[in-house]
Amino acid sequence: MSDLTPAAQRWLARHHGVITTAVLRSCGVPRSTIERLNCAGVLRSVRRGLFVISTAPNTLEQRCGILCAAHPGGFVTGPTAGVLAELRRMPRTTSLHFAVRHGQHHHHLAAGVHFRQTTALHPSHRVLRSDGIVVARWARLAFDLAADLSALDHLSVLQQLLHERKVTREELVAIDRQLGHPARPGSGRFRRSLERLDGSAPNESHDEVRLAEALRARGILIESQSRVVRASNGRTARVDLAVPAVRWGIELDIHPEHRTFEGQANGARRIRDLHLLEWQVEPVTEDDMTDVSAVADQLAELYRARCRTHPSAR
Repeated sequence: MSDLTPAAQRWLARHHGVITTAVLRSCGVPRSTIERLNCAGVLRSVRRGLFVISTAPNTLEQRCGILCAAHPGGFVTGPTAGVLAELRRMPRTTSLHFAVRHGQHHHHLAAGVHFRQTTALHPSHRVLRSDGIVVARWARLAFDLAADLSALDHLSVLQQLLHERKVTREELVAIDRQLGHPARPGSGRFRRSLERLDGSAPNESHDEVRLAEALRARGILIESQSRVVRASNGRTARVDLAVPAVRWGIELDIHPEHRTFEGQANGARRIRDLHLLEWQVEPVTEDDMTDVSAVADQLAELYRARCRTHPSAR
């Protein structure tokens, strides 16, 4: 490391140990020193002009950095980009998904790389991270993941992206117009997921998505996170899943904060506030969600009973 300039060391620290000859030279490391460090095993040659410092751990980020440096026109996408972004419902796979232009000659830098060839490789579909990794922009990633996820999981990921304000519905519609085609993998699933976004506020968790879909399948026009109720004492309460027309809702007690003393107290006050406004709220626990079908059946019975007694049904 003593032969590497401070500038080169800073670059390596920020880029998961990945560096090119061009960057080394720009950091003041002469070609003779590069060759000597390579021969000494300090720098490991990945391909011509591309190195990894031997002391850096072999991580997913490093593998992504190598691919991005080797294929500057491509980008990390699919489940790999989803894992980097900490999206939920990502499939367990060792393959690294990387988008490249269709027909491009690929350098197989490591086992397990899945090159996703595409004719749509627009610069606006990618973004360069500060660590040198190029990833699919959120809307493009949402589209690409439709080819990798089940229908429910893909809908859940769209809900997460919307909830975290990483993407807008308008951006999702726009990417569908750009990329949607019967011959493109995932196009049909992406369009169906868009159609299932009902315009209400997005779900905050995968369990909310699962339960909402199960209730809709039973004919209940459930709304997600879309109703704020003001209680007589001035506090506000948001119902996880609700049918506001009959003031019936569901509270999912599955988030970690619900298990804290303060979370339980806040939850109890929220339920009491809703009762003052004549709302009927059904609690659903984490244990209930181990059998979604059973809890959805029971909730459907409670909903229909509510409909029979609510003033709007008279």
